[in-house]
Amino acid sequence: MAVYQAIKRVCTLGARHPLQVARLRVGVGIWLLFLTTVLYGYGQAGDWAWLLLVAAALNFYLAYRLFVVARRSSGRAVRLQ
Repeated sequence: MAVYQAIKRVCTLGARHPLQVARLRVGVGIWLLFLTTVLYGYGQAGDWAWLLLVAAALNFYLAYRLFVVARRSSGRAVRLQ
C-alpha cells in the first residue's frame, strides 16, 4: 500500500465518528504543545523537543482532515464549538 493511500485510508475510514476523533486529536495536539513548553521552560527538552512539535502538527493536520471528512459526509457545516 502506498503512503498516500495509507494516509487517505486513515483520514477517511479511520473513524466511525470523525468529529469525536478530530476533537480528541486537537486535544492531544494541545497537550503536546503544553508539554513541549513546560519541558523547554525547565531546560529539560533536550534535542528531541522538535519531535514533540512535529507530533503536535501531525495531530492538528489529521484533525483538520477529519473535520473535512465529517463535513463532506454529513452534508452540512460542522461547527467546532
